[in-house]
Amino acid sequence: VGVNPSQWGPASKFGGKQHDLRHPGEQVSFEDCQRELGRLGYILPTEAQWEYGCRAGTTTPWWSGLEKDGLGTVANLADAFAKANGASQWTDSETWDDRYTTHAPVGTFRENGFGLHDVHGNVWEWCEDGYGGYGDRDPRPGDGLRLVPGARFRVCRGGSFNATAIVTRSSYRSGYDPSSRDSILGVRPARSITSP
Repeated sequence: VGVNPSQWGPASKFGGKQHDLRHPGEQVSFEDCQRELGRLGYILPTEAQWEYGCRAGTTTPWWSGLEKDGLGTVANLADAFAKANGASQWTDSETWDDRYTTHAPVGTFRENGFGLHDVHGNVWEWCEDGYGGYGDRDPRPGDGLRLVPGARFRVCRGGSFNATAIVTRSSYRSGYDPSSRDSILGVRPARSITSP
């Protein structure tokens, strides 16, 4: 889009790691996504689409299995390496070492059954849905969008590099103000497809 808003962009170095253009873009707001993605022929996934892609046919808490230790090769989370390399203020972290303090280059970790990388950890990803309880709101047929009248926040999924495993479960959701920009907030562009 002509500018890289990332705090941890290509000129950054942290925790002994030089960042480059393979790292996810962050510090993008929901409003930025709405404005720019359509212009490029992309959309934000709905929360249902995001979770379907994340799970890749699995029913376990993480696509990698029942136990959080399975995330060691598939996700960039708050861990022992981060704590030893600049994130010592984090009170919670996992015991493994994924070799990154901030986000990792896309594709560093093993992909899920649909070929998607970093659906757990790295950066939170915006979804189209307003944040609210599921309650009596039926999902929209086709894309599963849940309309939440008057929603103040928008849904984000996946967790981030400063999150622990529990926050990165396939079903976990969080809400952020649509104007929020943060080094833990990114985007996974999606594209509409039609069946033959």
